[in-house]
Amino acid sequence: MSLSILKFFQPKDKIFQNLFEKTADISVQISEIFLEAMKASDVKRFELLAQTGHLEHQADDVAHNLYVELSKNFITPFDREDIHELAAAMDDVVDYIDEVGNKMKNYEFTEFNEYVLKIAELNNESVKELRNAIFGLRDMKNLHKVTDSCLKIHGYESKVDLLYNDAMGDLIRNNKENPVKIIVMKDLYEELELVSDKCQDASNVIESIVIKYS
Repeated sequence: MSLSILKFFQPKDKIFQNLFEKTADISVQISEIFLEAMKASDVKRFELLAQTGHLEHQADDVAHNLYVELSKNFITPFDREDIHELAAAMDDVVDYIDEVGNKMKNYEFTEFNEYVLKIAELNNESVKELRNAIFGLRDMKNLHKVTDSCLKIHGYESKVDLLYNDAMGDLIRNNKENPVKIIVMKDLYEELELVSDKCQDASNVIESIVIKYS
C-alpha cells in the first residue's frame, strides 16, 4: 500500500496516534522516576516510587480509550491486530515498572544493587527509544529512524538478558544460606527483565507496521 493511499484511509483526527503518543510519554515519565529512585537514598527512593501509581492509572485509561476507539472505528491507520498488540505491550511496560516499584516498597528493599541500577538504566533507554519509534509513526516519513530505534531496543534487551543472568548467578552463589533474599531478589530481577521484554514486544509490532506500510 502506498503512503498516499495509507494517508487517505487514516482518520483525520489521528486519534490512535495521539493515544499511542500519550502512552509513550507516560512510559518515559514513569521510567525516569523509577531510575531516579534507584539512584536515591532509601527514604527518597520510596517517596519517588510512590509517584508511579497515578501514572500507571493514566496509562490504563489511555489503553482503555484505545480499545474503545478500536471498537468504534471501521477504518484504522494500521491493522486492528497491530493496534491491539501495540496498545497491550505499551501498557505492560508501564504496568511492570509500577509493579516492580510496588514490590520494592512491599519488600522494604533497601540494599543498593548495581545490577538493579544497570538494568533500570538500560530499560530507560529502551523506553525512550520506544517513544521515538511511536512518534516516528505519525507521518511515516522517516521510517529508517523508526527501525533504528527498534534495533536499539533489541540491543538493550539483549544486554538486559546478560545482566539478568549475571545477577542471578551472583545472587545464588553468594546467598546459599539466605533463601528469602534469593526469592525476593529473583522476583525483582524477573520483573525488571520483563520491562525489557515488553519494550521489545512493542518494537516487534512497530517493525511489522513499518514492513506492511513502507
